[in-house]
Amino acid sequence: MPHRLLSTHFVFLAVLAMAVTGCGGGAPTGDVDKIEVVQSQFDISVTNKSGKALFEVKAAILPVGPSSHFTTLIARMENGERRVLAHNLFSDRDGVPFSARIHRAKGVAVSAKDIDGNAIHVEMPWEK
Repeated sequence: MPHRLLSTHFVFLAVLAMAVTGCGGGAPTGDVDKIEVVQSQFDISVTNKSGKALFEVKAAILPVGPSSHFTTLIARMENGERRVLAHNLFSDRDGVPFSARIHRAKGVAVSAKDIDGNAIHVEMPWEK
């Protein structure tokens, strides 16, 4: 009898652990002190908090699977500047715009170069 009770508790804990790890969106990684990325249902907001101007800012929606990334480019962002990028501004290499109804996304990545030429990169999981 104790063996069955131990087995039941183990299965319960395993299911609970899978539910907890699957629900968390996760925190942004990378240079989060320099670029702030906020997602909403219809857009992605990018804020420059680096203290310097940023050049070649590339925001990308990373899809699930082998398809190409959906990207948009911002030539320059001043310190403290915030840009709100609608999902339909992101397109793949063939020019097809991103649609959450058609494509599943797994994350958002933003990369840039500051005025000194240092690379900055932030990546975060997709929030549903």
